[in-house]
Amino acid sequence: METERQAIQNSEQCKCTIRAPVPDDFEQMANLAGQLGYPCTGKDIEKRLKEMQNPDQYVVYVGEFTGDPLVGWIGVHIFRSVETDKCGEISGLIVAQEARSRGVGKLLIAAAEQWAQQHGCKVISVRSNIKRFHAHEFYQRNGYEWVKTDRKSTRLNSSHITSSYA
Repeated sequence: METERQAIQNSEQCKCTIRAPVPDDFEQMANLAGQLGYPCTGKDIEKRLKEMQNPDQYVVYVGEFTGDPLVGWIGVHIFRSVETDKCGEISGLIVAQEARSRGVGKLLIAAAEQWAQQHGCKVISVRSNIKRFHAHEFYQRNGYEWVKTDRKSTRLNSSHITSSYA
């Protein structure tokens, strides 16, 4: 089983430690989320992580170089549906612009894949915005196959939305 400060290192590519986040990381995690186009605060990150406390359903890892601020993070969860077996799904992956192409993303994915496998997932998937060409190339270089293009639709939950299902 994983320890709180599990370290995965690859000395040939980078001296990067992959570990679970701690409260001192939340502001930098928020800054990185902003680079991905999701502006938020450290308090937002703290709240969201508190909602993801079930270690059998969610995990988040951060990556850091010794003595430097965080350079990346990844979130993964178990995705379940009626029509397919459960799978791991990467919910977010960001590596700081200045740390890209140094092996951090590869290490973060390896940690996520290991977690998913330990939780009985035979497949791990990721959704990536159609405009993120560099991300698509990164995933393909790391063994991910493009299986479909889809659209996501959302609707705000408001008081005028009702359901006839009880």
